[in-house]
Amino acid sequence: MARSQTQRKFVEVVERPDKLALVLEGDWTINNAGELEREVQSVAQRLDDKPLEIAEDRIEKLDTSGAFLLKRLLRGDAKSLSRQPQRELFDFVPAAVDHKPPEETRARSLRAGFESIGRATFLVLEFSWEIFVFIGRVAASFFRNFLHPSRFRFPSMVRHVDETGLRALPLIGLLAVLISMVITYQGAVQLRKFGATIYTIDLTVISILREMGVLITAIMVAGRSGSAFAAEIGTMQLREEVNALRTMGKDPIAILVVPRVIALVIALPILAFLADVIGLAGGGLMSLSLLHISFPQYVSRVEDVATLQVFFVGMLKAPVFAFVIAIIGCYQGLHVTGSAESVGKRTTLAVVQSVFVVIMADALFSVVFSMVDL
Repeated sequence: MARSQTQRKFVEVVERPDKLALVLEGDWTINNAGELEREVQSVAQRLDDKPLEIAEDRIEKLDTSGAFLLKRLLRGDAKSLSRQPQRELFDFVPAAVDHKPPEETRARSLRAGFESIGRATFLVLEFSWEIFVFIGRVAASFFRNFLHPSRFRFPSMVRHVDETGLRALPLIGLLAVLISMVITYQGAVQLRKFGATIYTIDLTVISILREMGVLITAIMVAGRSGSAFAAEIGTMQLREEVNALRTMGKDPIAILVVPRVIALVIALPILAFLADVIGLAGGGLMSLSLLHISFPQYVSRVEDVATLQVFFVGMLKAPVFAFVIAIIGCYQGLHVTGSAESVGKRTTLAVVQSVFVVIMADALFSVVFSMVDL
């Protein structure tokens, strides 16, 4: 009985004194790829360094998968093929690659640890330099527009003030109330042990006005607006809209970055001020319920503690935090490349770096204000 297509051999080896002859037949296609690969592996083990003579006249069909296996069998040598169509397809497919198992990971040495620290330090220095250059470009664009005020994109600024400021107010207000209540409650519990519960108001006022009001606001704005800046500009970069602006002779910094920076520098101090006011109101409610201090007494105590110095120490931080958040968000957005995955990574970096720099800047402010007795 004649053997079926799946049972017959695709390669037959004929040994001759000075060479080996390979007789190829059948359909070398994807449908027979499994059987072909097993037979090619079996035949390849029998071959030595003798010259090969190929008889491929009996090949009925040949596609890329069959040509790939044929190339593995012939060790990449197409000289022995006589039919031109088969040689062209043979040359088209890539060479077979021997896949090696991954090497076992060795324990990290002390040198490798120092190398990773040095590499991370270099990346931090490189990022700092790029941010410094980016700030210079933004400043140059701002002053060019400052000499010609009509170039400022006021509708864009108003829109960003609305998105970063007014629409964020409910969330910022809620957080301010909750933070002030927590500070008042914890302060009252601890100070009651020493009979100094009246100083709970001082603790709440100073904490809200100097640190927590502006810091919590900046962190929330970094997560809300900084990520939005990076995602919006990153999507425009991905869709080649930024390159289109350059093609039209427009400056992307002036159109995309400067309005966002100005808007956030305006919106964040306003949000910080409202957070201070709402936080003090929350502290008053908590003092009324915990300390049984009437609202007029609370206001009188706040007037004694909340001096202009305490207020402005906190408010001076707000424009700096806003500038940092806007710069990092826009910088990461303009450096999106390639894919939607890059947008996600750059957006995450914008939030993480903004929050980190804001907290670090707040610590520096605290040290400087302490040194000058503020």
